[in-house]
Amino acid sequence: MTTSRRRFLAAAAALPAASTVLAQTPSNAWDETFDVVVVGSGVAGTIAAIAAAEKGAKVLMIEKLNRTGGTSRFSGLNFACVDSAEQKKRGVKDSPEALARDMFRVSGGVGNYELALVMAKNTARVEKFLTDRGVRWDGRLLKLGGHSAERCLIPEGDGAGLLAALTKYMGGLKNLTIRTSCKADEILFEKDCVSGLLVREGYVFSEDPRDDETNRTGTPRRIRALRAVIFATGGYARDRAFRAVEVPFLDGVSTTTSPGATAGALKTLVRAGARAMHLSLYRFAYPLPTEDMVWGVLIDPATGTRFMSEGASRNELAVGTLQRRLTNGDKKPFMIYDEKALGKFHNLNRVGRSLNGLNGLDGTMFRFDTIEALAAHYGADAQTVKKTLETYNRDVAAGRDAAFGKPLERTERKVEPIDMKGPFYGIVISPRLNYTPGGIRTNEKAQALDWNGNPIAGLYVAGEAAGGLHGQERMTACSMPDCSVFGLIAGENAAAEHA
Repeated sequence: MTTSRRRFLAAAAALPAASTVLAQTPSNAWDETFDVVVVGSGVAGTIAAIAAAEKGAKVLMIEKLNRTGGTSRFSGLNFACVDSAEQKKRGVKDSPEALARDMFRVSGGVGNYELALVMAKNTARVEKFLTDRGVRWDGRLLKLGGHSAERCLIPEGDGAGLLAALTKYMGGLKNLTIRTSCKADEILFEKDCVSGLLVREGYVFSEDPRDDETNRTGTPRRIRALRAVIFATGGYARDRAFRAVEVPFLDGVSTTTSPGATAGALKTLVRAGARAMHLSLYRFAYPLPTEDMVWGVLIDPATGTRFMSEGASRNELAVGTLQRRLTNGDKKPFMIYDEKALGKFHNLNRVGRSLNGLNGLDGTMFRFDTIEALAAHYGADAQTVKKTLETYNRDVAAGRDAAFGKPLERTERKVEPIDMKGPFYGIVISPRLNYTPGGIRTNEKAQALDWNGNPIAGLYVAGEAAGGLHGQERMTACSMPDCSVFGLIAGENAAAEHA
């Protein structure tokens, strides 16, 4: 579902168009020259920069914030990988086709199967790439929501740990330069081929929602890219006005992403002739791993009862929860777990952070000895909550959720009744936008495509900045392979341009 060109360009027009976009740039007008320029420093940009540098290119990686990492720094970066060392060790039977089929099914038939297959075929190569450059895995191999096999790896230290390892490695690459507080404003061309960027160095990012339109800080400079430019700028979840063009209700939804996840880079790419797609799609996350909601009971505090299946998709859970808040005076629905349920969480590190109050106010999980204490904390009627749990437990014991049809098995583990003796654990469910599937249309080489479907010479896009792969819902643990595989492909191909 490609957004209408008219609506998108109307949104893009919020930025003043630069006369330099399609103008032919004189060869003597450059302030600095590199072979490859990478825009963005999350996992996609970092891997792209390393790959290009290792191919012999002189590389500049720029980041508009005053620190590197983007949204990847805050992410778990669970990594779906086919033929990983861990799969081989355990004798798990899997295939790239199986992963691509899983992704296409979860996408609602809207994702790009061919790109998913390219991604899946390269996951083992990326695992080795990362491992060889210092990334370590925690030893687990998980079958998370939507996956048909055990294939999900967890990096030690989540996204922050993975990026720390790669950053340390980059320190040894003498042909790789990293600059923060440097914003890409316009893509420059020579003879219909991307030749470089107009940037602002010394840029001071502001979390003002209109930063892209009003911030004029920094010194303009022209950076030449002899071979190619790679955009790995992430999504646009922070840009409420922009996302509301396609989905008005998203205007008031908070997000988990980096403050720098605005639509500025996307608008820059469109002004350069790149085609955007899937801008009306979205993906929600929660302060706890969504796959683990199936182990608990979701309660509306206004009624003390369940209102939907805890095993629904993350977007269904988000929309259902937000709708419930609209009708109950904005009282936040909450989850109830027991200790057995907590033991089934796939990310025990996040459980620990939640219990220790290190996951934000809405991400804090509280322990209660009684239902009465739990209900009082969340403003619910204790007797009604107790009756709801008793009914739920009878249904689980009987093997069928009569109320909402909740699946009572996930990842080959059974959903169990809640232990009424306690203790009980509660956490509010506060959906937050964490991923924007829309972005620039690309091919299997990570090249940006124009409105006619042709590659734009010298322009690559990787990671969340690209659109079309995941469709209506991105499958768990598939952001990391998307960013890393196409970051690697973009870096390798960019380095080969005019080499």
